[in-house]
Amino acid sequence: MSDFRFLTGNVIPVPESESPSELPIQHLPWCFGCGSENEHGLGVQPGYKGDKVIGELEFAKRFQGGPGVVHGGAAAAFFDDLMGFVMIAHQQPAVTAKLEINYLRPIPLGMTLRAEAWLADRQGRKLWAEAIGFDNTGTRYIEALALFVPIRADHFADTIRHMDPDHLARISRFNSEEYYP
Repeated sequence: MSDFRFLTGNVIPVPESESPSELPIQHLPWCFGCGSENEHGLGVQPGYKGDKVIGELEFAKRFQGGPGVVHGGAAAAFFDDLMGFVMIAHQQPAVTAKLEINYLRPIPLGMTLRAEAWLADRQGRKLWAEAIGFDNTGTRYIEALALFVPIRADHFADTIRHMDPDHLARISRFNSEEYYP
């Protein structure tokens, strides 16, 4: 699967200034996608391989949509989260502005979905990530394209002002330099 590029054929190299082993494996501890402290989250555990972010996920039964298959929203959340790590690999804090998913076939519960994501294009401030999801035979189940827009440190300032004290205490442990070098 490593040479496959389903949409553009582009792969923008990851900057060499950062070792993949030094990059974070969660956005925040309580992130729905990857947070180690979110017992109801997906449990995404990204890895870095060359210019790609990789991940595997066997969706818990609570993410069922139709009978015996993964809910499309849960699959979209997995890909949104994984492509967010592409931005981290490229040292560019960014948020999802647009997410497109092509569901090629139903994802059965109990199957491990493997995924690869990469930065496909840069147009000014716009960053485009692509991803594919497949089983252990290489059969594709899902493909995704997302537009990310870079953010500054004050991006979440307005939402932080409205948080309750317990949530503020949790967020105070977050050190942005720990996640975005």
